[in-house]
Amino acid sequence: MPYLKEFLEHLKAMGRSPNTVESYKVDLKQFAAFCKDVAKDPLSMDKNTLRRFPLYLKDAGLSPTSIARKLTSVRSYYRFLRKRRYIDHNPSSVLVTPKLPKKLPRPVDRENMLHMILAWKPEDEEEMLAKDLILLLYATGMRISELLNLRSEDVDLANGVLRVKGKGGKHRNLPILPYVEKVLRRRTRDGDRLFSISRFKAYRLVKKSFEKVAGVFGVHPHTLRHTFATHLLEGGADLRSVQELLGHVSIGTTQRYTKVSLRRMKEIYDEVWEDHP
Repeated sequence: MPYLKEFLEHLKAMGRSPNTVESYKVDLKQFAAFCKDVAKDPLSMDKNTLRRFPLYLKDAGLSPTSIARKLTSVRSYYRFLRKRRYIDHNPSSVLVTPKLPKKLPRPVDRENMLHMILAWKPEDEEEMLAKDLILLLYATGMRISELLNLRSEDVDLANGVLRVKGKGGKHRNLPILPYVEKVLRRRTRDGDRLFSISRFKAYRLVKKSFEKVAGVFGVHPHTLRHTFATHLLEGGADLRSVQELLGHVSIGTTQRYTKVSLRRMKEIYDEVWEDHP
């Protein structure tokens, strides 16, 4: 792909995370394969040919969500090329994002979360690491990338604040709850990063721990972010405060959790009236 390395450096300079940059790289490699199939140089791509790219992705068996992400990557790439004047027109204006299904997240219920926090006694260092991850994810609502990038200097125990670098390089302050202070004190002694593990290992530890300890399957770090937000709203927190804690730019993104919260309240209501007709 022409100017790919320069484009990826541009993304890094904009504060995009390493995982995001890698995703763009993978997406554009697939776009390069499309260009080869249609015998077109990306720099001379025309709109009529580019209209075939979403169908090419669909034929490859990709989901609407994956297609949407790849189209976003291609549009960003062409905007970059146009801004740097490597091309004199932007053909990606014809790319239309497919309609995505609205999936409501399924949070972990309070009983299982309390079991993981209060009843679980880790048996070895790996289980202790897993519990520390779970405690911090649930107590702060951080994205897993934010937690894994957390460094000792981001932890201000004296003032009870965590300084978190979110998407786009934006920072926000999160309160340190008393029950995770011990975790932070233990982890800040382990080196510069609080958790020197890969994203893959973090996912595996969280999933494995919930299966073993609570018998709950399919839990991953982002599930705990959903759970954090849902439990706050069910407890009476206002939407703006939850938006600030999650680091959402748009309150519309946060509003999804109100639907989850209302759904859970209805389930509780139905359960009560089943037991007490």
